[in-house]
Amino acid sequence: MPDDVPLKAAVVGVGHLGRHHARLMGTEVPGARLVAIVDPNAALADEIAAGLGVPRLDSIDELPADVQVASVAAPTTLHHRLSCDLLERGIHVLVEKPMAATLQEAEAMAALAAKNGLVLQVGHIERFNPVLAALREQHIEPRFIEAHRLAPFNYRTLDVSVIMDLMIHDLDIVMELAGGEPVRIDAVGSPILGKNVDLANARLTFANGCVANVTASRVSFEPLRKTRLYGRDAFASLDFATRRAFIVTPAEGFDLGSITIADVERLPLKDSFKDYVSQGILDLREIDMDAGNPLQIELATFIAAARGLDTRGVPASDGLRAMRAAEQIADTIAASQA
Repeated sequence: MPDDVPLKAAVVGVGHLGRHHARLMGTEVPGARLVAIVDPNAALADEIAAGLGVPRLDSIDELPADVQVASVAAPTTLHHRLSCDLLERGIHVLVEKPMAATLQEAEAMAALAAKNGLVLQVGHIERFNPVLAALREQHIEPRFIEAHRLAPFNYRTLDVSVIMDLMIHDLDIVMELAGGEPVRIDAVGSPILGKNVDLANARLTFANGCVANVTASRVSFEPLRKTRLYGRDAFASLDFATRRAFIVTPAEGFDLGSITIADVERLPLKDSFKDYVSQGILDLREIDMDAGNPLQIELATFIAAARGLDTRGVPASDGLRAMRAAEQIADTIAASQA
């Protein structure tokens, strides 16, 4: 297909997140032309469809035969059925995270996409956060990663655990930074308000020696999305909510760990660690990110991948990697509560 002909796109599910998929697909994603949204909830979706000038359909069975790409933002329990039906029709799919309700379902989706030669990407949106891109530029080899993703309670996510709801973001990020899957996982967690786990902590150990401590909660008073990374010669703190980051490295001529008691007596006393930056012992690079839209970038990357032009999206293999870790964490917590 010529590059100037947009791909005909559909959005399946226009709830809390899907409505943003639809808006962006309809107005801001290059190379795509939204032709329909699918959601059986007329009260929710009719206004969205009218605003975008496209029909609302009750089922994907009603989609026009020439639809080429679709994003699935329906409830997690429907991801497998909807994605497989779309893939069977020869439609490229971007499915929101978590990839599916179970690892077995996710594996079936990936196998079907591979069999039909179609793009199947997973909506791990943090991969497209500018602050993570800034960290990649530093080429830090992580030795320890600490991630916190905390949120107030939300009834909308009661159908899945906090592991699948929130922690899976950081599992994907941690494995991307560490360069592979963990060789050992230890975990604790507990349900607080619903039947599924609402608070969880996992410790992931990697073959290269990196250790990651990941905490997720959806029963917190205040939201928090921060990751800290420690390397052999650098420290980074990332705030995925504000898109601010700072990276600390030794100043030229200073060796980490070289300050002695004699140096402390000789140097002016400092009130805080940050004061050593102003003294020239450590260099601080603070990054204030622009207002780029990670979801728009994610959708645009998916459309480019469907054209065979881009490989930067999150492939099904990475979605499966995150699902494997999440399922092992859930199994470990379940076993401890038996």
